[in-house]
Amino acid sequence: MTTFIQSLEHHLQTLTQRNIKAFIATIHETTITLILPNGKLIQNRNEFIQFHQSWIMDPDWRMTYQIVKTIESSEMAFALLLIHYDDLDSGGNPYHKEYYLHLVFVKDGDQWFLTYVQSTFKS
Repeated sequence: MTTFIQSLEHHLQTLTQRNIKAFIATIHETTITLILPNGKLIQNRNEFIQFHQSWIMDPDWRMTYQIVKTIESSEMAFALLLIHYDDLDSGGNPYHKEYYLHLVFVKDGDQWFLTYVQSTFKS
């Protein structure tokens, strides 16, 4: 049986290691919601995957994180992370952003699956 913290760490490793196939396996099969910092709402699994696919495979970005808070029940858990993100803009100039990432996972059988993601820029 996989614990929530193990599932969270695995999910984050799939991102930092740019493993799109393993990333997709961490996402709930039927229910996924993404809210971007600009307010864009995505509630379709295929659209969610397409949004992440090109970004994950982009070799320019780097991301580290700190777990700010987690809460876990028997069927649902969430994590609040502080993300430190470095990338290159379209002109090749480096930039840095910090944002909060809220992840909600649901338990299905013995595994935890991502069902909700919200990003909010740190002020």
